[in-house]
Amino acid sequence: MEINKKTIFRIEPVYKSFVWAGRKLIDRFGLKTDLDTVGTIYSVLALPGEIDNPVTGAGMTLSELYRVHRELFGTSDEVFPVRMTITCNEGFQSYQSHPDDAYAMEHEGCRGKVSGAVALDESDEKDTWLFGHKPMDAAEFRRCIEEKEWDALFSTLEVKGGDFVHTPAGVIHGGWGSGKVSATFGTNSDITYRFYDNDRNDPNRPLSIDDVCACASFPELPFAAERAEGVKIGGVTRYVYHDVPGEYTALRFKAAGEASFDFDSFLFVTCVEGGGTVCGEPISPGETLFIPLGYGPVAFSGQMDCIAISYHEKKRAENE
Repeated sequence: MEINKKTIFRIEPVYKSFVWAGRKLIDRFGLKTDLDTVGTIYSVLALPGEIDNPVTGAGMTLSELYRVHRELFGTSDEVFPVRMTITCNEGFQSYQSHPDDAYAMEHEGCRGKVSGAVALDESDEKDTWLFGHKPMDAAEFRRCIEEKEWDALFSTLEVKGGDFVHTPAGVIHGGWGSGKVSATFGTNSDITYRFYDNDRNDPNRPLSIDDVCACASFPELPFAAERAEGVKIGGVTRYVYHDVPGEYTALRFKAAGEASFDFDSFLFVTCVEGGGTVCGEPISPGETLFIPLGYGPVAFSGQMDCIAISYHEKKRAENE
């Protein structure tokens, strides 16, 4: 396989089951898998020795492609920066949070995790999420966890299908899933600290109450459910959910025809409905294409809905 900035790469998905998983992803995307249930389709993730997407025809994984061909990404970060998944929570997920980069690097030797999610199907029906905390100091926060006083601990957030919710590091969340299929975007990490797991007592899902308490912020970090406004470019409507240097750039493209536009970074595109082409390459639901930095104009054609992720470095943005 020729590898250069004019190559479009196919990224093979990785499927994973969880205790809270069901069959909606299998049925919706027609997944070919021996798993009875699938909770997450990892479309873009590069964690060597854990979950590391194969690159079709390249004879290497995504983390290896990043290490060997950094020119395709245009970044100086030593570790691949972003992740993108399709997830469906059909059970009890756990109450949890994720560390920031500084805490994760000190205690885990890897990046922390900030992320965001949007339900793929829009709806005016509101779901109530357990999200964020009420206590104003660390002692009360820990007491509520240890005594399982969830009403005193959690804040709630009303979310409609199609709203985007960004989860800053340290913000607690989780619980019973709505069974809706969502796209999730974030930094390239899989560090989760749980403080309650529905009394499962599973040694493979340990509790990390000390870490959760250490990562919490007082007062709580700001967050909200937001609806992105689409910008029409020819036959394609582009949505920008989140674009913070050093974190991630989360996008969506709804094509009802053709459009071409310039893009100033690399881009991973996953089709979630319909079909068509991206830069002339066919794409169907569940498939992911990688367009390198410097490829040229990004062209969409077809009747399809695609999610996408990219990245801008902090220092690059500060120098512009």
